[in-house]
Amino acid sequence: MFSMMNILLFVVLVVVLIVAETFRKSSTSLLFKLSSFSTIERAEKSIGKVVTSDAKFLLEDKFPVGLNRETIPKHVAVIMDGNRRWAKNKGLEPMLGHEAGVRSLVKLLPLCRNWGIKVLTVYAFSTENWIRPKVEVDFLMNLFEKILKEELDSFMRQEIRISVIGDSKKLLRSLQKCIAKVTETTRRNSGCHLIMAVNYSGRTDIVHACRRISNKVKDGLIQPEDIDERLITNELETKCTEFPYPDLLIRTSGELRLSNFLLWQLAYTELYFDESFWPDFGEKEFVQALHSFQRRQRRFGGQNDDKLVDQKS
Repeated sequence: MFSMMNILLFVVLVVVLIVAETFRKSSTSLLFKLSSFSTIERAEKSIGKVVTSDAKFLLEDKFPVGLNRETIPKHVAVIMDGNRRWAKNKGLEPMLGHEAGVRSLVKLLPLCRNWGIKVLTVYAFSTENWIRPKVEVDFLMNLFEKILKEELDSFMRQEIRISVIGDSKKLLRSLQKCIAKVTETTRRNSGCHLIMAVNYSGRTDIVHACRRISNKVKDGLIQPEDIDERLITNELETKCTEFPYPDLLIRTSGELRLSNFLLWQLAYTELYFDESFWPDFGEKEFVQALHSFQRRQRRFGGQNDDKLVDQKS
């Protein structure tokens, strides 16, 4: 009797295990069917993120139709405006707008590299931005440090050189160290030069250049009559690049002003204003800006193309 009972229990256990395994397989199949679209979507988003921030320059080397490689601007400057309004329109916190803005910047880098744009200078944080709420300023400073650390390997693979201009003394010590490390690590890269203006003021840039020049006069290193535009240019913070004068300035969000950005350097720059908020500014909008630039005739005060002035320092 005892032996018969054991046999029955064993049979029941086997049946339960078979039923459980069948149910597991059926549930797994059903869940896969129900989630296939969202899984694919997530995968596509993940792939898109990787391609956008790292290997897109390897996978997508096509040149936009209608653009001329020979007249692509060497230096593009961008006032990345509208992050907070973008977030507000979507019912989000301002910080999420800044994070979305960083993603838009990262997306532009492989495009610049592939299309032959040598320098991309972005207005990341002005000296006037310190009046914003402390929680927002702290978030931005941490965001700058985070993006520099997280994207460093990508910068190296894409041959992106990083420079940061502006008064760094007021920045967090950890951010200063991060900037020093990233600029030194990437300084030999030649794919594209990303210049980030952080705690930057165009007026202050000129003032500091004048002070350095006056000290050179005072020390007898130069004479007052030696001071010219080229000397001043070489004392500005954009001396870090071979092409200190932007060919094209893009400002997003529909605002029509320079906001104390690269005031000396923008003297003959072509200006382009886009209605999009910065997080919505992507490849299509970038191509439109470049099309606009290439349709213009740049004379630099001359009458025809034969009298164009080369602004390369």
